[in-house]
Amino acid sequence: MDHGISLPVLGALLAICVSVVAAHAQVLDRIVAVVDGAPITQSDVAAATQLGLVASAQGPNSVAATIDALVERRLILEEVDRYAPPEPVDADIDRHVVEIRARLGSRFTPTLAEVGLTEDQLRREIRDTLRIDAYLLQRFGAAQPSDERATMIRDWLAGLRRRANINILPR
Repeated sequence: MDHGISLPVLGALLAICVSVVAAHAQVLDRIVAVVDGAPITQSDVAAATQLGLVASAQGPNSVAATIDALVERRLILEEVDRYAPPEPVDADIDRHVVEIRARLGSRFTPTLAEVGLTEDQLRREIRDTLRIDAYLLQRFGAAQPSDERATMIRDWLAGLRRRANINILPR
C-alpha cells in the first residue's frame, strides 16, 4: 500500500524533526558521579556547597572535594539504612534549618530555588546528616572528635569505597 511518501522523504523529515528537537534541548542537570547506581548531580554539589550540607573545601579542587564528600555521604547512608539508628527529633532538624536560614539570610529561599530544593527536601537532607551523626556515634563512640576516631572512620570509609561501585565522571 502506497501512502504517497517515499522512504527518502520520510527519512529527511525525520532528520529535520530530530535536529529541531536537538537544537531546543537543554541540559537540566549533569551527573557528576554514580555510587552503587545512585547518581550524584551537579545540583547536589551546588546544594551541598551553598547550604553547607557537607564539610566545605576551599581552593582549586573544592568541587572535587565536595564530590568526594558526597560520595562518602552516599556510602555512609547505605550503611545507615542497613542498621537504622534512631530517627532524629523534629526539633533538631528545625534547629539546623534555622541555622542555615540565619546564615543565608534573605538568600535562603532564592538559594533553595537555585539548587532545586524545597524546604521539605532540605529537611530530609538534614535528617540524613543527623542520622549519619547518630550512626557514627553509635559505631565509633566519642562525640568529641579525636585522632584515633578519625583514623577509624577513615579506614572504615576506605573499606566502604573498596566494596562499592563508584564512578566519578569527567567534568
